[in-house]
Amino acid sequence: MSDPFDLGVLYTDHRAIVEGTPLASLWSYESSVRSCRSSDRPSNRPHQYWLHRSDPLLNTMLPGTYVSVVVNFGDPWATGRSLPSSSVIPALSVIGPFTWPQFLRVGRRVGAIGAVFPSVLSSDFLGVPAPALVNQIVSLEEFWPRETVHRLHEALVRRSLPDGLGVLKETLLARLTFAARIETLERSAARLLLARRGAVSIDRIAHDYGLSRQRLARRFHDAAGLSPKRFGRLARFQGLVYTLLSTDVREWAGAASEAGFYDQAHMINEFRDLAGAPPTTFFQPHDDTIERSRIQVRGRPSEWLR
Repeated sequence: MSDPFDLGVLYTDHRAIVEGTPLASLWSYESSVRSCRSSDRPSNRPHQYWLHRSDPLLNTMLPGTYVSVVVNFGDPWATGRSLPSSSVIPALSVIGPFTWPQFLRVGRRVGAIGAVFPSVLSSDFLGVPAPALVNQIVSLEEFWPRETVHRLHEALVRRSLPDGLGVLKETLLARLTFAARIETLERSAARLLLARRGAVSIDRIAHDYGLSRQRLARRFHDAAGLSPKRFGRLARFQGLVYTLLSTDVREWAGAASEAGFYDQAHMINEFRDLAGAPPTTFFQPHDDTIERSRIQVRGRPSEWLR
């Protein structure tokens, strides 16, 4: 019999099939028993890793700048600001950019796939501007014809998760027009903010495009759903999460400087504001049944549960 601490979820980032597309990511979640082939959260945005059921990354939707289309084949998921206020997520859903953390419960039987794309492409993929999606989780039927969504679901349930991702990818890409592939200043600015994790002057971006800061902010918000300043802040936070996951806690002070914070205290305060808890608390297992003596805050966060 498997140790209950070996039961979890295998996350896979299917990188190869997004190359050359405007999609940011295609991923899958599957219930899985940990094996010697399954690694914990390694560094540098892993291709595949195993998550313990108590892992905060499996129990929290963190703030971010992207939009996701999620197809759930397993038990229902629920999310909200807290457990008492949580509600069930539609099986085929659109998750917009969030500016605050959300509690997440994925259910015992996990099987899901998702496509992630920049919020500046919301109108192209979904026919709705990004501002309407901020801090929202909505059924895909709100944006696509019900018949289209049902056909997609029927096509996906007959396939394995990786094969289903190909269908989801092609369905999304088929909705793009030629105009959607034309570079705009809003898309260019969003890509720059993401690539530099927010470490770029908004005034400089406005100057480079011959716009006032206010004019840039209005155009960017209309396209991305967030102001350039907030977008850059969330981009920095997204990068910080991956940095801390792959860094020994003794080296976090150096990581704070590299991530653009004044010092470690500034980094901790920012993390608390956006994740709901300081990193040394957030990265501990989200499971009250785990004995606190099993948790030692040493090494990388994936090593804290022993």
